[in-house]
Amino acid sequence: MNEWWQSLSSASQVFWGIAIAASIFQVLMFIGSLFTSHELDHSADTEMNTADSGEALKLLSLRGIVAFLVGFGWTGGLFIAKGLSLLLVLLISIGAGIVFMGVILLIMKLLMSLKADGTLNYENAIGQTGHAYIAVPARRAGQGQVEIMVQGRLITAQAVTDHHHAITPQTEVIVTGVESDTLLIVSPTY
Repeated sequence: MNEWWQSLSSASQVFWGIAIAASIFQVLMFIGSLFTSHELDHSADTEMNTADSGEALKLLSLRGIVAFLVGFGWTGGLFIAKGLSLLLVLLISIGAGIVFMGVILLIMKLLMSLKADGTLNYENAIGQTGHAYIAVPARRAGQGQVEIMVQGRLITAQAVTDHHHAITPQTEVIVTGVESDTLLIVSPTY
C-alpha cells in the first residue's frame, strides 16, 4: 500500500486522500445513525428549517459536504490516473461532487417524507362522529366533553353546541366545526 501511495503524483495523492477520508467519515456517519436515535447531521439551516429557507441550504449540511467530497475525491483519483489535464479533472470532479450532493439530498428528502408528524389537528375531526362523555350544555352555555376518533386516535376533547337542548352523556354527536384550535362544535346526530 505504501508503494502504491508513493507512486502517485501529488495531485493524485490529494484526490485519493480526500476520497479515502471522506468515504471513511461517511461510513462512520452511517454506522452512527444506525445505533443512535440522534441525527448526526448538522446543517447551516438548523434554526431556519422553514419553507422560506429553501432546499438549497440543506446542501450545506455535513452529510451533503461529505457526499460532495466523496464524489470529488473518487472521481478525481480515477480521472487523474487516465492522464487528463488537472484543470479538466478538477471540473469533472466538481461536477461529480455536485451530483453526489444532489443524490444525497434527494435520498434524504425521500426518507424525511416517510417520517410521520404525529401532531393532532383538530380540523380533521370535522364531520367525524363520536359520543358525549360529559354533558354539553345547550346554546353554548358551557363546555362539555366528547370522545371522538381523530387521526386514528380516540381523544377526549372540550365541546360546545348550538343545539337548543343539552347533549347528555353517551349521545352520538357529529363535529360541525372547531373554535380556538381545540374546542369542538358538535351537534347530536338524531
